[in-house]
Amino acid sequence: MEPPRTPPTPPQGNLPAVPPQASDAGGALEPLPPRYEPPPFEPPRYPPPLHRPPSAWSRFRLRNWRGAVGLGLAGAAVLLFPFLDDPGRWWVPVAAGLGTLILLVVLRLDRLLRGWTWHLAGLALVVGLMFSTGPWAWAMAASIGVLIAGLLRLPAWKLLAVGVVLCAGSGLGYGLSTVRTTEQVEAQQVQTHLQSRGQLGAPRPTAVLPVLLNSIARGDTGAICDNLLAEPAQPSFAASAGQPDCAAAVQALAARVTDPSGYARATAESTSSGDVTTVDACHMTWDAAPAGPQLGRLTVGRTTGSTYVVTGFAPC
Repeated sequence: MEPPRTPPTPPQGNLPAVPPQASDAGGALEPLPPRYEPPPFEPPRYPPPLHRPPSAWSRFRLRNWRGAVGLGLAGAAVLLFPFLDDPGRWWVPVAAGLGTLILLVVLRLDRLLRGWTWHLAGLALVVGLMFSTGPWAWAMAASIGVLIAGLLRLPAWKLLAVGVVLCAGSGLGYGLSTVRTTEQVEAQQVQTHLQSRGQLGAPRPTAVLPVLLNSIARGDTGAICDNLLAEPAQPSFAASAGQPDCAAAVQALAARVTDPSGYARATAESTSSGDVTTVDACHMTWDAAPAGPQLGRLTVGRTTGSTYVVTGFAPC
């Protein structure tokens, strides 16, 4: 009789575990041991990107450097034109730009520049405009450019705010610079006028009265009002003759002169103190009968040149 056969033992490799069998007595199944299961894959949770709505000007944005440089040069030229020191000489920077363009075309250098010919001519135009303006004008033009760029980037407002601040600062500086330049020009004109007055005045303090009387006898308003009488003395001179201005006073006094040739030969007392001489023309005398009206008390001073004029006038 053969012994009972034992079933072969299954290998213990990668085969799945055999669940325990129920007992022969019909008992309940034993629970399986818990197994580790990885959680389901979830994508990383990053904050959503900020959505910026497209600007109304986004369609006008340039895609290459050539267009950007050309637009920048054109904008710089347009912004600098209003700030020319002498608007009547606008043709100087324009001639510089056109001359550069013509020269590049004639010398056939446009082939070497590969599409940058107009840009180089525009650069010459901008440089010419910069020579015709000042540093504050450059700052003002650049500030306006930043302001326009900020407007194009709306609703992003930071660049626009920077442009507003720059425009305020450069505008204040440009205004002060313009006022200072105007004052300098006016001072230079006054200096030139004083020099001209000094060149046409009397060479000596004692010669002022004869020159003044001779000009009154001839009715020469330009010689008196523009050369012999300083501006502070003209209102009093006109008021002494009962006239609204210097020219009318000269004509009124000339009409009262009875002897034009002898009116300038009057004599009057005078006192001097340094470069200032006071002439009493209220008591003028002549060798014969009075040749014309009395004038007033003259204060004679030296001008910027080597001549003398009436710097003050007091009626009799």
